[in-house]
Amino acid sequence: MDLHYLEIFNTVARLQSYRKASAELHISQPALSTEVKKLEEQIGLQLFDRIGNRIYLNRNGQMLQEYTCQIFTIVDNMKQRIEDEKNYIGGTINIGASNTPATYILPELMSEFTSIYPDVRFNMNVGSTSEIAGQIKDGQIDLAINGGKTRYSAQIQVERLIDDSLIVIASSSNPLSDIKKVCRKDLADQNFIVHKANSQLYIFYEKMIHQLGISEKIGMSLGSIEAIKTAVLMNVGIALVPKVSVASELKNGELCIVPLSLSEMDYPYSMIYNRSKALSTPAQKFLNFVHQKFVQPV
Repeated sequence: MDLHYLEIFNTVARLQSYRKASAELHISQPALSTEVKKLEEQIGLQLFDRIGNRIYLNRNGQMLQEYTCQIFTIVDNMKQRIEDEKNYIGGTINIGASNTPATYILPELMSEFTSIYPDVRFNMNVGSTSEIAGQIKDGQIDLAINGGKTRYSAQIQVERLIDDSLIVIASSSNPLSDIKKVCRKDLADQNFIVHKANSQLYIFYEKMIHQLGISEKIGMSLGSIEAIKTAVLMNVGIALVPKVSVASELKNGELCIVPLSLSEMDYPYSMIYNRSKALSTPAQKFLNFVHQKFVQPV
């Protein structure tokens, strides 16, 4: 039995009028009448009685209407379920980040996103800028936020998110905290706490000491910003770090900025993803979410 005929019958039966059914279904009245007659021929029963200009459901029509109402209630429920499934956002986003955004940027973004889409889960890989770029290129992760400046493969889309800057920090108990303008000789007795050698921060550290014209004097090489901050807080040495990573400590006076004349110390954070990799629905939603937050032209 053709569902199309049943839909027409159900509409005519509900409205008790060919004219009204014609307007609702956008089908001419003669065509509606023909379709109803075809249905009656198919099932071998007359469904309507006509009295004057009015039509009325007869006993057969009432019986059929009971079933068509059930059928189209199920159809409507099915359509709603399909729409719900289309709008459902759930699953796992494989995301990556270099050290700084993994600690100070992504957690807040992920928390806010999962409050909107509670069925989404994040699986985050943390590594150096080059390691994360390689994982994006190889399709191992969907999206990533990297810090610093680097050359990426043409296969990788880069979208700048935040412009940060690198600063030299010292403990508030360090003698440098009392100097208004620090020069080379003031750094003679200071050890630098640096990030691991394959990191963007270490590259910037090398550029900085070259700018200042001072010798490399490393007291410690540590694998995370948090470890570097702790060492500086204990006055083990001074360090070059992204400003976003020490905002709280600067505000409460635990750390201070060492006033040096440095150039080219801007440190951006960028969203990267593989141009050729099809993103899952939740990953695309997260990308759109980040775009709404802060995407700047590269």
